[in-house]
Amino acid sequence: MSLKEKVSLVRCSHLEEDAEVVRKTEEAIARLGDLGSKLRNARTIAVKINAGIHRVIVTHGKQTELTDPAVVEGTVRALRAVTDAELLIGDAPTDGDAFGLYGKLGLIERLAPYPNVRLVDFNASEVVETGEMHEGAMFRRYSLPREVVEADAIVSVAKMKAHASMGCTLCIKNLFGWMPPSVYGAPRMYLHDRLIRLPRVLSDMAQWMRPSLNVIDGIAASSKKEWGGDILTPGVILAGTNIVATDNVGARVMGFDPADDYPNPPFYYRRNAIKLAAAAGLGPNQKEAIEVLGPMPEEVVTRFEVEPYGETTARGQQLQRGAECVSLYQAQQEELAHRFPNRYLALFDGEVLWDGLDMATMMRLEHESGRNWQSAPQFVVRCVPGEQEIEQFNWYQHEATRPAASLV
Repeated sequence: MSLKEKVSLVRCSHLEEDAEVVRKTEEAIARLGDLGSKLRNARTIAVKINAGIHRVIVTHGKQTELTDPAVVEGTVRALRAVTDAELLIGDAPTDGDAFGLYGKLGLIERLAPYPNVRLVDFNASEVVETGEMHEGAMFRRYSLPREVVEADAIVSVAKMKAHASMGCTLCIKNLFGWMPPSVYGAPRMYLHDRLIRLPRVLSDMAQWMRPSLNVIDGIAASSKKEWGGDILTPGVILAGTNIVATDNVGARVMGFDPADDYPNPPFYYRRNAIKLAAAAGLGPNQKEAIEVLGPMPEEVVTRFEVEPYGETTARGQQLQRGAECVSLYQAQQEELAHRFPNRYLALFDGEVLWDGLDMATMMRLEHESGRNWQSAPQFVVRCVPGEQEIEQFNWYQHEATRPAASLV
């Protein structure tokens, strides 16, 4: 009996009719066999689709940058074959009006016939905290929509795309869209950070959510960058019960090495979240440990690129300067917490550049400042006394002092 994680890969041309896309999505999921007791026994399942902004770009009728509605429907049909749980489906678009976007995509009409299925604007959800994370987390607690925190199981239905700062966006990166803009800013700049937060936050979300099913829509896709890139048509749908294994196969379809890392392409700016999640014990990131059901990814590879948006060689210097800035902040944290209680601070070389009550204010002030963060990256932090701190600052020095060749 194979102990390998299984990932299903099905060819699905961008020229297929919607009904065939639905069928092939069902087929990809059905090939996996047992989807696990957590999903079977769930009474509520939160399903994360990629509907992050109002960009409805189509290639021969197929969504290019957002999860195709036919893939969403196929996932619903496959889930209905194994569970009658309530399905809460949606995203938290950073430009608002989720239901307006769902309407443009045709999701409201498409999913109406299915019982106990509800489209959700996760921006409108009550925000609650996760509780304590694992010891190696970037933050000890995170804020998430209540429906996500209270769901019995999670499903990630991603769109295959290149990503300028993360290399690629697949099922792990897809989970990031649930982070509430009301807390982290739009587009969640507090967690994007200019230093190290984003990839470790993605690994934390994968570890906390542990999706029971992961689906990748690779029918049509965007190369070079997440939004407005070059259109490619890989013509594939992937499914797996392990998020790391599924993203490993997805990255290989894109012509990327999921075991590679910063500063090698496509990871020009940040650590590889797939590799970090694997190092956290969330699944295998070696092709020998994964059983691909269908053609091998190397047989259907469509080579994506990432378009750098700035000078990449300065990244190491930015990490070092960022670590120094964090150390200077820690040295005066108690004093600053007395002066700026629960306010957000932008600091550079230990000096407070500006402060605000929320991330929306901080982003406005940054824009008005005209600062070039690539040459002078500031550190933005919510200022609280040390005993209330939830960020684990040791990671900044850890990343700044580790040679690239030793990244694990």
